[in-house]
Amino acid sequence: MENKIFQESIEALKRLYSEALLDKTGAKESDTREKLWIAYNVVGKVEQHLHTIIETGKLAARQLEDFRKQQNNTKF
Repeated sequence: MENKIFQESIEALKRLYSEALLDKTGAKESDTREKLWIAYNVVGKVEQHLHTIIETGKLAARQLEDFRKQQNNTKF
């Protein structure tokens, strides 16, 4: 995505979860590590999903614009 603040937010979340996963959990905290791993992966999935929604919306907007132009150019 092109939004710098959004990208920085995603990277900050990934960094937060990865640091917590690697540096702040002990050997016996497997449940905590598992939850952090899931959270880290969810951030990536949400990012991909939002990117897809935005791109699909852009495509739909272009298609609608092309359709309207075509309708305006059609003579009855």
